Amino acid sequence: MVPRIVAGVGVACALHFGLGCDRNAALGPGTPPAAGPAALAAATGRPRIVSLSPAATEALCAVGCCDRIVLRDGWSDTPPAVLRVPAVEGFAPSAEAILAIAPDLVVGHFPPPGLHAALAAAGVRVIALAPVTLSEVSASLVALADACGQPAAGRALRRRFDGEVAAVRARLAGVAPVRVFYEMDAGDPGRPFTLGRGTFGHAVLEAAGGANVFADAGAAWFQVSAESVLAADPDVIVLADADVTDHPQSVRDIGERPGWRALRAVQTGRVVAVQTALLSRPGPRLPAGLRALARALHPAAFAGEVP
Repeated sequence: MVPRIVAGVGVACALHFGLGCDRNAALGPGTPPAAGPAALAAATGRPRIVSLSPAATEALCAVGCCDRIVLRDGWSDTPPAVLRVPAVEGFAPSAEAILAIAPDLVVGHFPPPGLHAALAAAGVRVIALAPVTLSEVSASLVALADACGQPAAGRALRRRFDGEVAAVRARLAGVAPVRVFYEMDAGDPGRPFTLGRGTFGHAVLEAAGGANVFADAGAAWFQVSAESVLAADPDVIVLADADVTDHPQSVRDIGERPGWRALRAVQTGRVVAVQTALLSRPGPRLPAGLRALARALHPAAFAGEVP
């Protein structure tokens, strides 16, 4: 499957880029630019790269291109070696700041249209991948490896990725899904954020053996009322932002929300937190996040396996 490539999109979500929510899915499929997969595959040089996505940074490093990254976004923190690379902060870094270091390639998941246009006008190649399925994430690893001149490493990484995902699916074969409320962000009091069908987070949740109770309630990511969560009464509540310190989301606090103590997930102790960076970044570590979520939803299917 060819990864979705976005030529120019707006940032629909202004909260923790690449961290605790599915900001990639908010983009939709996008429109392929003139430089499609064939052109990307022909890139065999060693370009100077700016990475504006934690997932892209991890993928580039996983295929041996860490040393080509000359500028990163402020959330790219893995592997530790990238912390030595200068960073730009914010959701919309200036084109001037990027062009000042003379990059050959800028990669990201949703560069603002103005930034994309300015870079393209300056002759800088921009790759904006917006995968919303696990197959598209897998394909994006190959596209990034091709773009940085490591095609063989990209295909090896894809084989590992696909194999690890397949192993999780095999564990869940024949297991009935459990109904899940997937809380991306606590949001305003009584108005948490969740996600709908056709988003990256929804695809991961389904692959982990979860049935999204708000699958058809809205497009991309959206807020829901506490009353709607109570009416849905999910079997499991998944907190996808619990390890981000600037948001009031924790397993302990869920039962303290007005009325939430009556939820079956709270009463049965089935409120689970996931490691945000593993689950929300569509990159090479995603299979580890998928396995952790699947194990939380279906512990019996993973009985005897060392976490």
